[in-house]
Amino acid sequence: MMRRNLFLLCFLCLVATNNFAATTLSPQTFKVLQQIEQLLDRKAYGDAIAKTKKQLESVSVPLEKSLLLHALASAYVLQGKHLQASKALEQALATGALPETQRAQVLYTLGQLYLGLDQPGKAVKALEQWLQSAPRVQPQDRVMLAQAYAQLKHYRKALRQINRALQETNQPQEEWIALRLAIHYQLKNYQAAAADAKTLIRLHPDRERFWQQLVGLYQLAGHPMTATAAMELESHLGLLDEERELLNLISLLRAIHTPYLAALRLKTAINQHEIRANYKHLDLLATLWAEAREFERAIQTLKRAAKLSHDSKIWLRLGQLYYEQEKWQEAADALRTAIQRGKLENPGKTWLLLGTVYLELEQWKHSRQAFQQARKYPKTKRFADQWLNYLAHLPIT
Repeated sequence: MMRRNLFLLCFLCLVATNNFAATTLSPQTFKVLQQIEQLLDRKAYGDAIAKTKKQLESVSVPLEKSLLLHALASAYVLQGKHLQASKALEQALATGALPETQRAQVLYTLGQLYLGLDQPGKAVKALEQWLQSAPRVQPQDRVMLAQAYAQLKHYRKALRQINRALQETNQPQEEWIALRLAIHYQLKNYQAAAADAKTLIRLHPDRERFWQQLVGLYQLAGHPMTATAAMELESHLGLLDEERELLNLISLLRAIHTPYLAALRLKTAINQHEIRANYKHLDLLATLWAEAREFERAIQTLKRAAKLSHDSKIWLRLGQLYYEQEKWQEAADALRTAIQRGKLENPGKTWLLLGTVYLELEQWKHSRQAFQQARKYPKTKRFADQWLNYLAHLPIT
């Protein structure tokens, strides 16, 4: 946008010269402005700047000074010196001599320059003044003002401008919709932002980034099932090809209380080598199977994971799953292994569980030994004593 207006500056300089040369400018200034125009046409920007500065030293008429400063700004912009160009245009405005049409165009160009210079405050001030006298405001002009407001975090003002811009055009640009999406996001209007994300998807259904935005916005809006449906559709389109994205889908399936579907998804992804079959992912798969009450599948998965790690926690979980299925001997073996591996977060609780398993097996001696170990830990001492008291009153030898 700024590059287009580099030539607008030159054009304005030429227009101003033609309009006022005959009646207002001195012959010398008129001649210099024509020479500057020729130098700019030849891309002799340095010479144009030097000639303009020299002429500025000899003029005192405000209109002549303003037009020369305008020409100087044109040369600076074409030379890529936008800060110097903005300073020259500021001085041109300060003369108060610019005709209204030229003044409005200078304000508009200043707004663009300020945005490019990352000075949104000045851009807003210039563009707001321009709006007061602009005969016609194009949609892209409102987008530019919305961008400036957004940079200042004046999101509601930005939203008003971008909404008007989109209402006033039949062919909204992708960048405009993306800008409104970002503004809605900042205002926490997640549902409205999701609507913009869907519009972007309709324009570019193969853009993975837009799908990811839609899923995230539905999650923020508190619609996890809709987010999951969107991600499933994204997967159906073949856009989920990274492990991280597939794991996110599995997390969403789990969040909407469908652990069985999540487990099937993860199992399939592991089998198809889309997700690594490492300890972490197998542990997750076992958890999902357990949440789905598919205990046998959970056990088989944990056994597979146990081959990849010496972590005692996995054996503790195996013991707990065997306990759920009342497979007492398997539970005892797994819990014993967990204790032997060490580094348990709550060893007393593990000993306590092992003691109850031995009770089911009617292995009274082992049960008593396990409870005696459990009472060594403050958190489980009281419960262990209760079990030991229970054992003491059983009619056993």
